[in-house]
Amino acid sequence: MKIHFVNVRTMHHSAHSGYDRLMDYVSQAPLSTSRVWKKMSERERKRAYHQAKEQISWYNLSDLEMETNVNALDPRVGKHVCHFLYGENSVYHIKKSDNPRKKIFVSFHQPPEVHQQFIRTREPLQSIDGLIVVGTNQIPFFEQYMDRSNIHFIPHGVDTDFFKPGPTTAKITNKVLFVGNWLRDFETLVAVAEILAAKAPEVVLDIVTLERNKLLFEGCGNVVFSSGISEDLLLRKYWEASLLFVPMKDCTANNSVLEGMACGLPIVTTDIGGMRDYLDESCAVLCNRGDAAGLAEAIIALLSDRKRSAQLGARSREKSLQFSWPKVADMLHAAYQKSFEAQRDSGRRNPNCA
Repeated sequence: MKIHFVNVRTMHHSAHSGYDRLMDYVSQAPLSTSRVWKKMSERERKRAYHQAKEQISWYNLSDLEMETNVNALDPRVGKHVCHFLYGENSVYHIKKSDNPRKKIFVSFHQPPEVHQQFIRTREPLQSIDGLIVVGTNQIPFFEQYMDRSNIHFIPHGVDTDFFKPGPTTAKITNKVLFVGNWLRDFETLVAVAEILAAKAPEVVLDIVTLERNKLLFEGCGNVVFSSGISEDLLLRKYWEASLLFVPMKDCTANNSVLEGMACGLPIVTTDIGGMRDYLDESCAVLCNRGDAAGLAEAIIALLSDRKRSAQLGARSREKSLQFSWPKVADMLHAAYQKSFEAQRDSGRRNPNCA
């Protein structure tokens, strides 16, 4: 089976982060530039691009080229899978393949409300053979538009060789780490910082996020702010922290939560979206969205109970191993194979099918 990954690199992800790490664990074959794309005039490209851009907010001209090349692939030998790793960016002009040797897979990452905000059409789903979701909260939405048997929950992975527990000497007492930007609940984060400043002034919040968010923390004397740091420094921050605190507005999978788990940190986060696909009470404290008081209380309680904190951290690391990239890659191969087997079984049931 030949796998052709269609990828859009997310620039804020470090070298060991991001969904496209799959490409390091699955053998793949490059997708050649097609004659169709080479022959397409500039006028045709612009028309097709603008048509897609009206429906797909994150669509780029490079996405049109990738879709065109996928559509042009017509294999005569073997099995081929074209897998769009970031479906929210790249899928509009895709065509349903009539070639039994070719399957089209797409991974979607955003929770349903966000998906609908940035993607205004569901028509391309009719051309997909397999849809990968990274949170079970996505399934009820997508099964409105395609057969449930073609929707596969395959969790997001994490590099458990790079993100791993550090030396105990690296720990800094009462340091709480926050990492990320997308769908983070900054209003609640600031509220928690204010509660901690009053009730536990010894606690330091180590904030790693985009530079544009720095103004949110003006006046928060218990906050240390970082942006644009190296991956090695990020890893050290995971090692130094007593726990990872990530309040969310919504989510499917979450890179920073997975990285914190892999580094053996107890997690304090929001009980929302797909979070429970990755966490449970054995390794985390989960609170209602916007519950600043409850989140602050959970942080203070964990910092004051080192035994419980150590137990949750050990369980975090143990649980993260379920999401190592080799295991995720195996699940993905099984989904590809299932799609071809379902086609074969369908043909047996209906011998008139070509």
